[in-house]
Amino acid sequence: MGISLDDLQNVWSALAGATSMNGATIMFIGARLGDGTSDCAQNFAKLAATRAERSVWLIDLDFFVDKQFSSLGGANAKWQGPFDMAFGKLPFWRAIPRTQSDQGEGALVSYRVGKTKLFVSRFRREALQSGQSIQVGPAPDYWRTIRASIDVTVIDAPALEKSRSGLALCAEMDGVVLVVNSDGDPRDAIDLRDEVLNRGGRILGVVVVNGRTSSRNKSAANKNRHPSEQNQAVADFA
Repeated sequence: MGISLDDLQNVWSALAGATSMNGATIMFIGARLGDGTSDCAQNFAKLAATRAERSVWLIDLDFFVDKQFSSLGGANAKWQGPFDMAFGKLPFWRAIPRTQSDQGEGALVSYRVGKTKLFVSRFRREALQSGQSIQVGPAPDYWRTIRASIDVTVIDAPALEKSRSGLALCAEMDGVVLVVNSDGDPRDAIDLRDEVLNRGGRILGVVVVNGRTSSRNKSAANKNRHPSEQNQAVADFA
């Protein structure tokens, strides 16, 4: 389950054709839970880390789950970190409602995965005040700064059926890769393509994954979640 070596190479070549690879940003996004988007994003980030001169970021937009951090072993590892991900700029995430002293810049941090050049994000829910949730949206100054410092930034966007946060960021990516499950409804892929294009995203290609990952259904995924998680990352900045 996931992305093949050939697919990885094809995605790398497509991204290299769209940018200099010295400050590239790429998003992986699917329509349905269990389509394999997270596997694809993680494996591509690992490949990028073997080729990077400086570092690679893997950002998990499903903030309150932190699947990437956990699956890479972060919960039990003594990794270097946490590292600031705001870089002194207003980042693509903000806490809402806003406060005068803090807009949630410290809510997202990164950790170095072992001794590799890969850094994975982790969401700090303790950085939110009571009643706050997270909103994502355009941040051109932020992304310019990131491109100057990070070789490749890989965004793992939640499935559209769970959150539309990926759509809020896709226009600022150098490329978007659609992850489609071979067992899924073909109309999902068409709708996903149209959604990304309508938001100004540049589609690099499509990865077709065979078989579904094991995942909880939507109702189970929402069970026992913090109240602020119900509204996470669903709208652009005002």
